[in-house]
Amino acid sequence: MNIDFFKLMQSRKSAREFESYVATDAEVNEIVEAVRRAPSSKNTQPWRLRLLQGEPLEKVRAGLCKRFDENVEPHPSLNALLLPQYRRRAVDLGKALFIHKGIAREDKEARRRHNRLNFELFNAPQVFVLGVDREAYHEGTLIDCGIFLGYLLLAIEAAGFASCPQMSPLVYPDAFTDVLPADADTQFLCVIPFGKPLAGSHVNAFEATREPASVWFQKV
Repeated sequence: MNIDFFKLMQSRKSAREFESYVATDAEVNEIVEAVRRAPSSKNTQPWRLRLLQGEPLEKVRAGLCKRFDENVEPHPSLNALLLPQYRRRAVDLGKALFIHKGIAREDKEARRRHNRLNFELFNAPQVFVLGVDREAYHEGTLIDCGIFLGYLLLAIEAAGFASCPQMSPLVYPDAFTDVLPADADTQFLCVIPFGKPLAGSHVNAFEATREPASVWFQKV
């Protein structure tokens, strides 16, 4: 694994097109073992991590796309509301990505195809799903799972893969519990499609901007 984490944190970006290569058990275990040491309040380690590949993944993908194509009303189990300043950043990102992909504002069909990719999970050959016991879910466990997710994204990168953390698919949480019935008591928090980034991909060259540290950092 690449252990230059300062460089890793600076260079990591989301990928939205992947090679068909399926991670081996050894590669997945290397990632999982790396994140096993993520810090956790009182060592509670509340996270649950599921790996979807092959048929289970295709069932989830099909369920998500069916709901999207049929315009099923989103029914997220998480509060997805954004404060105005955060919504502005999200809108700016969407606009920049549309421009990068050459999708015009008035091209509704192209925009819908773009949005559908979220529910196709970017056709990644494998997906991690991060969650926590629904009864134990609160601000503290959310912080622990956020730390864990940060570790996971860097471990995926260090292992030679790329990823794209998503919340969009979780507007249809039943698409996951249909395939993972034993997780009916799990509050899913994030979906992480990952794989080898597609060589020469135009969309993978897109890089989101970041606010300067002065916006959120202050020495007191």
